[in-house]
Amino acid sequence: MKTFILPFIFLGTIFFSSCTKETNEVVIPNQTIIGNVSTDMWLLNTGNNSYQATLNIPELDGQTVELDAVQVYISFGSNIWEPLPQVFNGVSYLYSYSPGKLYLDTQNATGTAPVRITAPLDVKIVIIKSDY
Repeated sequence: MKTFILPFIFLGTIFFSSCTKETNEVVIPNQTIIGNVSTDMWLLNTGNNSYQATLNIPELDGQTVELDAVQVYISFGSNIWEPLPQVFNGVSYLYSYSPGKLYLDTQNATGTAPVRITAPLDVKIVIIKSDY
């Protein structure tokens, strides 16, 4: 009789036991900066055969450059953000940064000729703090 009841007790324990799920959400702080690149900001950079626009971004301090992640997106005024690096309509868009500065470079997709941008661009810079 004991062997007959034992499986039911075991199954009842499994089905009616209470499980709790613990979640630990980690929120990574970030900072978003929106800017604009006008057509007169593009200068020919013969060193890497591209046009380059330089934006002053004081939020890119030495610690941010050394430890944090920086992501850059561009929009052609359509509220559609394209992540960089990107090739769009045969034009390659790249970015680099140093303390206080963000550099945007453009050239044709083959890298053989610089391409000057003739329309303003919106730029979104996202700084993601590192938990270093």
